[in-house]
Amino acid sequence: VGADRLMVREGIDLGALAAPPKAMAEQGQTPLYAAIDGQIAAVISVADRIKPSTPLAIKALHQMGLKVAMVTGDNAETAQVIARALGIDHVVAEVLPDGKVNALTTLRQGGQIAFVGDGINDAPALASADVGIAIGTGTDVAIEAADVVLMSGELTGVVNAFEISRATMRNIRQNLFWAFGYN
Repeated sequence: VGADRLMVREGIDLGALAAPPKAMAEQGQTPLYAAIDGQIAAVISVADRIKPSTPLAIKALHQMGLKVAMVTGDNAETAQVIARALGIDHVVAEVLPDGKVNALTTLRQGGQIAFVGDGINDAPALASADVGIAIGTGTDVAIEAADVVLMSGELTGVVNAFEISRATMRNIRQNLFWAFGYN
């Protein structure tokens, strides 16, 4: 649930500070509010920096014929801005950990799901995905819940994991073909 809706739910009027968060979200930033004694006191923004390798990784995943979705607890407007900038196909935002699992259930209707995550909030989704891929720089809980752990913090590791997996399966099929042919 968006922070602005939480403030309204708590009966806190955002007043003049209602407008800046819209501009923040349009720039890919997540607004955070502070209230003191039921009165709005401040709004600040935070943003994750997009790693330079991330657009390349998403492009490579698309070239492999894969769809890319972002499932996040972050603000929906912010998530949409980032998704557009990176070419992400589908966005589910403002979800708690169980919402991530529900999103995977919905996305699974289109085929098998690989989920990449690094945090405590990602652990349930990592465990419920067909393939859970943890970023090795993440939390211990995420690493324990995943099927595959990437040692680097780069998303290009996901591309490498898919390529290695496909090459391994191709090798197994070739070996089976020659083994059956020989026998």
